[in-house]
Amino acid sequence: MMGSNSIKLNYDGNKTVDNSRISLSSQPWPVTLELLVSVDLPQTGDDEEKPFLSGLDFLPDGRLVAVDNNNMKCIILNEQLQRLGTPYKFKNYPHSVVCVSHDTLCVTGGVKQVCLLSVSTDNTITLTRKIDTTSNIDSICCMSPSNMVVSTYDEPRHARMLSVDGVESDFDHFLTFPLKTYEIDKSKCTYVQSKNTLVLTDQLAHTVYMYDTVKVTSRAVTNENIKEPRGACVGPGDTVLVCSEKKNSIVHLSVDGNILGTYPVHMKFPSCICVSKDGTRLAVSNRVNGIMKLHLYKISPAMS
Repeated sequence: MMGSNSIKLNYDGNKTVDNSRISLSSQPWPVTLELLVSVDLPQTGDDEEKPFLSGLDFLPDGRLVAVDNNNMKCIILNEQLQRLGTPYKFKNYPHSVVCVSHDTLCVTGGVKQVCLLSVSTDNTITLTRKIDTTSNIDSICCMSPSNMVVSTYDEPRHARMLSVDGVESDFDHFLTFPLKTYEIDKSKCTYVQSKNTLVLTDQLAHTVYMYDTVKVTSRAVTNENIKEPRGACVGPGDTVLVCSEKKNSIVHLSVDGNILGTYPVHMKFPSCICVSKDGTRLAVSNRVNGIMKLHLYKISPAMS
């Protein structure tokens, strides 16, 4: 019998998937998603505003990195979601974060800028350098060890590539994006490296776009469970996890656009999500008027 904090999520690749299934690999593998830690994020003594975690990612060693947009901070957390070390203070509002190596972070924010930070084993965060960009960048994710994919705002190129050396480039011009310009925080990206698949969420259109960057094909995914999609990340087995904000849930998709399942999170308006490098941990935070929350889940094979 699973505890009240556990959700059994079954996946069978040969059957129609119901609304509570998720896969850890390409093989059918029932799993359990267990809530390990849930913390409220109240305003603390050194906070000028109530915290809003606009970016999350795991370091390879399991430490969780969070950027607090409202208070312009980068924070390191342990497996109990307790702060480690001293937060790094930005001069501008950070948007998103990605861990590009065992000790290097890239944080978007400010005006057309990306900050590279180093994180020591004793949780000291140091600014390494800044990259000035020609685009306004919102979210960021890894494409390869030396290249990242970013989502943009206030311009028609909704996603671009950026190297750690600061070189910007564009996807194939035949890769057609919707003919619109997003405001900040209305579209987020992730990239499934093994499938060469770019994923973009469109909050107001209730749509998740999947782009095969090699075949130069695309599909728009809509579903009754996708309502105001926000943050997205690569899930176990090269799948995609998307925060469905107005459904208070996470939607699990294949790169082909198939809905593998949905599952609730016990917070209002989940907006930011990440999965650990080994695929065993999931962190999600929300955006709501009131106390923000941060959850950490364990993903593991379910006992039959």
